[in-house]
Amino acid sequence: MKTVLTTPTEERVKTACMKFDQDQDVLLVEQSLKELFDQFPGNNDLPHVLLKVVALNRLYSTQIFAVVDVARHIHRNAQAIDAALAAGSPGIVETIAKVTVTVSGKERNNYSFATKYCSWHNPASYPIYDSRVDRYLWKLQKQDRFATFFLTNADLWDYAKFRDVTMAFRDFYGLGSFSFKQIDKFLWLYGERKPGTGSGFRRDSA
Repeated sequence: MKTVLTTPTEERVKTACMKFDQDQDVLLVEQSLKELFDQFPGNNDLPHVLLKVVALNRLYSTQIFAVVDVARHIHRNAQAIDAALAAGSPGIVETIAKVTVTVSGKERNNYSFATKYCSWHNPASYPIYDSRVDRYLWKLQKQDRFATFFLTNADLWDYAKFRDVTMAFRDFYGLGSFSFKQIDKFLWLYGERKPGTGSGFRRDSA
């Protein structure tokens, strides 16, 4: 039997945000990350970058093992990254995401982490991607066709398109008064968890 997803509404987004914010563990995590990123908004100081990478990786469960490589990569590209973050440029997500790991010499695409890193620097410009949001948006798209250009869930791995999909979702359901951060809370809470996963905080990585 096909599952029919509940239609997103202003009231449901408000309720999801309230539920999200009322969880004391979640609140502590969100407040801690906000203070950290507010205290160290730039990326030209390597120890500060490493602190942000380690905290975000651990608290958002992004499953990055080579955190020092990621921090060094961000620090090396700090000038371009900081300028792009200030401008809200979607292309910088790919720059942050693609890192060559020292031990293996292989390139890793930390896409989900990069969207979160950008979001914490500039939440007004960067919605968060993770596999739970991916699954929910794609199922909703197949049900309601809220974005004509959204043809496959693989489209969401192009960050500019993912952001366009998020905005199309917001517009289609009359949710224009909500920020990306509020939409993110709704998407994550309404997205289904992978079978067999625990009840830990957030978020599953891509």
